[in-house]
Amino acid sequence: MAVTTPKSVASLMQKTLERQAAVARMRLRFTKNQVEQILVNYVTKNISGPYFELVKVLRDYPLNDDNFRIVFDDSLSCVVLLGRELDKYVDVVCNIEWVSRSEELADLYKKFVLDLVTAHTYHCPKVMMRLVTLFKAEGENWDDSGPPPELLNKWSNIHDVICHIVAIMPMTSDLLMHIVIENFPYYKAGCYINRAYVHNMIWMSKYLPALKEQIMTAIVTRMIEMDVNIVENEKNKVTSDMMFEMDVDTQDETSETLDHCMLEVLRWLEDERDQTLNILCNVFERVILPTYGIRHVQFLLLYTISINQQCADRILTNLWRVAAGLQGISPGALTTRRTSASHLAGLLARCVRVPNSRLIHYLRSMSEWCHAYISATQQASTASDNLKAHGAFHAICHAVFYLVAFKHQFLFMNKDNVNFVESLNLPRLVTCALNPLRSCPPQVTRAFSSVTRQQQVVYCAAIVEKNARHSLQAVDARQYDDWFPYDPYTLPRSGKIIWPLCIEYKDWLKDGDDETQYSSMKRKLEAEDDDFLVSASPTQRLASSLSNCISPGFRASENIFS
Repeated sequence: MAVTTPKSVASLMQKTLERQAAVARMRLRFTKNQVEQILVNYVTKNISGPYFELVKVLRDYPLNDDNFRIVFDDSLSCVVLLGRELDKYVDVVCNIEWVSRSEELADLYKKFVLDLVTAHTYHCPKVMMRLVTLFKAEGENWDDSGPPPELLNKWSNIHDVICHIVAIMPMTSDLLMHIVIENFPYYKAGCYINRAYVHNMIWMSKYLPALKEQIMTAIVTRMIEMDVNIVENEKNKVTSDMMFEMDVDTQDETSETLDHCMLEVLRWLEDERDQTLNILCNVFERVILPTYGIRHVQFLLLYTISINQQCADRILTNLWRVAAGLQGISPGALTTRRTSASHLAGLLARCVRVPNSRLIHYLRSMSEWCHAYISATQQASTASDNLKAHGAFHAICHAVFYLVAFKHQFLFMNKDNVNFVESLNLPRLVTCALNPLRSCPPQVTRAFSSVTRQQQVVYCAAIVEKNARHSLQAVDARQYDDWFPYDPYTLPRSGKIIWPLCIEYKDWLKDGDDETQYSSMKRKLEAEDDDFLVSASPTQRLASSLSNCISPGFRASENIFS
């Protein structure tokens, strides 16, 4: 006779318990006023046995529609009794599944919750917490057409309760915002959970406009965390000899999550336009601008200035004021000034809808500021190319070099434009004692040197060779700032909105107008092998299609870098 193994015994016991639970659920039947009587007896007569049994049943067994109706009808009848001493009962009742039930039963739950928090504000935090947590339920990601109707119906029920609670008790909006931020999913929790949460935060901002800026700040802050994680993983990948498959999968998942979140925010900006765009400008100046090294989230700003002229004027003006130290109170932190210069140059160079008149205006302003700075340092007792002492000057010079190299097709297209470039007096910037080319990223130096040599505007070869010899002899190698905020955008789904707004760099030796990143991406992706398109992830395909580009978007041409 075969001996039953412990594993088999455990399995049989588990099946028996599951059968018993199923039978209990089928037999569970509440009668009208039964729940109310149990609660009244517990509060008035301290009869605890039936009360604790009721709490256990509601916690362990799902309710059918009939029992659900009885429980909430009875709870409504004695809502005045549901104070602190019935805290456990309130906990389990609020956790009963309700969003997917019929409209009648969902309305019954909503009425109970509203009466509860009105009668006992003490319960409001736990009710709000439960409602917000429902946005983090597991599910399947939806396509670009939007969430399915049944999912929207569930979310609509939740938002209806939140809206009514805040309308009844306006002071709870601060509590709600705290709970929303506290419950924001971890970025590695998965694409669906993060996207659904962002979608519902945006939904919340529509009926709670006073919280819109706080909501956008919370969303952008979390997206920056994802962006930083992607950048760090890419750095680790480059410096590591080998990379586990698990790390690759995690990286792709994080990129996919950020891609969908960017898509949600871009559609939000597109739907609501002016007011929301101005709020994004505030969030950019407060949250995105001080953040160094991110590669995707800042494209929200490029989108904003592309569709709103007022925002474009405000952002470009403020970036220049910060970079040049013109705020009036103090020049500001060096890191922020350098980051502002990078953003300003990137937006002027890459944004399709920034007119060339703005490019000329800011190139003139930058060069005049740099010449004034050189004159001021020449009057000082000593002048050196110390990057810490003159970091803002170096950053603004680099922005000038970047723009001249990137926008060379426009700047050298006719005699009037060439005369404008000559009026910038670039040779003085290049040959001054502060030596901005020494700290300039090599790819910008090479492109700028090549373009200006060809156009006979500046000859940088001697300075570049001198700096190269100095770098070889230096004990500590100089670290270049190789971050260009508006390098080619690589997230494929949100990229469909971003790419048409981005100009791609064109070599000066090649004819043709600037093309958008969209047309370039489309051409490259269509040229790839169909089998590769099927097998590779969207992120991998785009990474491959961009392999011939290096920061700051200049193509690796032997001619231009000679």
